[in-house]
Amino acid sequence: MALSSIPRVSPKSIEYVNKVLDMGIHNAKSSGLDAELEKKFAERFGQQYGILMSNGTVTMQAALLASDIGVGDEVIVPAFTVFMTAGAALFANAIPIVADVDPDTWTLDPKDVERKITSRTRAIIPVSICGLSPDMDPILKLAKEHDIVVIEDNAQCFLGYYKERVVGSMGNFSSFSFQGSKHMTCGEGGILLCENEETATKARKASSLGFSSITAEPGNSTIPKELRCHPSFQRHTSYGHNFLLSELAIALALGEFERIDELVSIRQEAAREFESVIAGCDWLIPQKTPENHVHSYWTYAMRMSRDDIEWSEMRRFFVSLGGDGYYAAYQPVHREPIFPMLSDLVKSNPDRFPHWYEKMPDYKETSCPVWESIQPNIIMLKTKYFSLDSARHQAEILAKTIQHFS
Repeated sequence: MALSSIPRVSPKSIEYVNKVLDMGIHNAKSSGLDAELEKKFAERFGQQYGILMSNGTVTMQAALLASDIGVGDEVIVPAFTVFMTAGAALFANAIPIVADVDPDTWTLDPKDVERKITSRTRAIIPVSICGLSPDMDPILKLAKEHDIVVIEDNAQCFLGYYKERVVGSMGNFSSFSFQGSKHMTCGEGGILLCENEETATKARKASSLGFSSITAEPGNSTIPKELRCHPSFQRHTSYGHNFLLSELAIALALGEFERIDELVSIRQEAAREFESVIAGCDWLIPQKTPENHVHSYWTYAMRMSRDDIEWSEMRRFFVSLGGDGYYAAYQPVHREPIFPMLSDLVKSNPDRFPHWYEKMPDYKETSCPVWESIQPNIIMLKTKYFSLDSARHQAEILAKTIQHFS
């Protein structure tokens, strides 16, 4: 049965936040909510270990560090993604290599991945963009053949499925974001999942200042007072950042996770409303969902195939009727100004960037023709509605907009 509406914030989230506030904020004492969320999240998404972190970018950076990936190593990322996917590689001192996307699903193209693999390739980060999983089997096959780590970037995909496998259960690591626009949120945060205890321990240490007592076990991010106060305690035995997530954010996230089915379902219902509207329109082409996939619809995305309608003009008309507006797709990631600028900096400053000099590609010469041709015509509609009536109203406005331009 379809949901009609859900509260903006889960009552359980409020209950858990109050629990933390009642307990007070402590340096070496935990409410236990972190361990509960890490364990339950990992179980739901088919992995053994979960490590909560401050956002869904540092999760990927920690996965790279846990895999000993860094200077001189290459990390393949898709052209259609946000900066943070490629940025995680840069933050680990590795080099992002950009591969093109499938022309219908807009997810990472395994054939171009294969073309981009070199002797320095150490990781692939496939992105479940807009809520849709890439074609994972050929990516996993390539990774196995070349001994490459796979880190799923599922920031936009909760409870998506690929061939009956939940998205997040297939890679060596999988990363989720709790940023404000995502299916579940605590304002900002994220979680990294993995199956292997050794790499889970290394990832938690990488996110917790390399404390010697850190293990892979759920909630093991707090150093007991009896240990930390001892004069012989050797605190930091490995390299690590401070990527910790606060207990208040964890409390909010746990309540939202406990209703994740509802949060995903209402977005899927909103997407169906939009889908019914564009079904009869031959110049708006939705992101293709293959038969063996379940789309979780972080956004409802479509491509405008007419050259006589200007993207902004259609948006202005949609908004004039009371529409919430819509978003463009991100620039091809290698076209974001930081990347060609960085290429030039590295070339002109070899002493400053010895770890990238003569290894980093010239991003001005990087070509991903499929996504470069599609990106200017993408329309991304909001699905984050807590009332299905609101989504239906937006779908009605979209229908009027389509009629106007038809």
